[in-house]
Amino acid sequence: MGLLECCARCLVGAPFASLVATGLCFFGVALFCGCGHEALTGTEKLIETYFSKNYQDYEYLINVIHAFQYVIYGTASFFFLYGALLLAEGFYTTGAVRQIFGDYKTTICGK
Repeated sequence: MGLLECCARCLVGAPFASLVATGLCFFGVALFCGCGHEALTGTEKLIETYFSKNYQDYEYLINVIHAFQYVIYGTASFFFLYGALLLAEGFYTTGAVRQIFGDYKTTICGK
């Protein structure tokens, strides 16, 4: 068996659904984190420009905004790790199915 056949055989066993789901999860996490950061930064600039009357109120609101930013980063890191865990689970499941059923040859009605 040549290198091309060996690579093709391994790629057929890759969990493509898990790879696509992980990519979508990572994209969603990045979008959530980026949009949340930009929205809170814009809110900080709006408060600073138009609504800050005294410095103590402004300082408190900025601390609250920074706390929300840290919450967003924590949530994003949790979902990043959760996506990696799901990807690993997809690889393990695919390996178990391959071990039970052998090669990935499908029929019209499945295995």
